[in-house]
Amino acid sequence: MAHPDYPASSDPDPDPAPPHLIQSFASTLSADPDTDPLRTREAAAAWLRTAGLLPAESRLTTSEHAALLRLRTSIRDVLTAHAGGHQDAEAAARLTKALADGRLVLVVDPASTVRLASAARASYPNLVAAIAIAIAESADPRTSGKWPRPGHGP
Repeated sequence: MAHPDYPASSDPDPDPAPPHLIQSFASTLSADPDTDPLRTREAAAAWLRTAGLLPAESRLTTSEHAALLRLRTSIRDVLTAHAGGHQDAEAAARLTKALADGRLVLVVDPASTVRLASAARASYPNLVAAIAIAIAESADPRTSGKWPRPGHGP
């Protein structure tokens, strides 16, 4: 179901900045289910490839597709609560659970650069990790510390 604060978007936002990725993903839902770019596994995979979140040779299983739709809904619910200036513990818990599929770990390279990455080898956990990292970077107080507002960009 579409939310009036979210303009529906069938195309991924070309801006790779974390808030834009989150906004673009959250804005894929529209009032017309036939225009939802994530409505089928094949359509979702195409959208994810365009967004740079899924390798060209990868596909989504039925369970991964269902998890992707739950992830989108949980992000939308948390963003809606955030934009409304209130907290939603249930939405936050659903989002936390959905993001756990990303299997994040902290990676330190030889130059002592630290970053988050997925410990998974499969495509779906890696795309969830990319979304989780975008959320973490969007909420980092050194950047803006704020999630994007629905329909208003970062």
